Amino acid sequence: MNYSVTTKEFMLLAAKGPVDVLDLRDPDFTDSFDLLEGSNVTRIPLTQLPNRLDQLDKGKTYYLFTEFGGRSKTMAQYLRNEGFQVTNVIGGTSAYKQYLAS
Repeated sequence: MNYSVTTKEFMLLAAKGPVDVLDLRDPDFTDSFDLLEGSNVTRIPLTQLPNRLDQLDKGKTYYLFTEFGGRSKTMAQYLRNEGFQVTNVIGGTSAYKQYLAS
């Protein structure tokens, strides 16, 4: 399984139907990120995630977002070790916003 996707690859997947997104950014950033309509966004700050794993479903595949994608790559490995299906979106929300603007 591919554990990372580019923003373009993510957008193609999201265009086919709802996706499950895990937004790991601090609450100060969450209002600036609007995802495609119909997608399911779970917002858990990165620092709180280890204590909130019970809020996630191991039967879903989550696409992880942080502001620039670096921390979500590290957290993706952690979550896979905990039995979750996750994919890091390279470049995070900044790459997503840049993609939408182009």
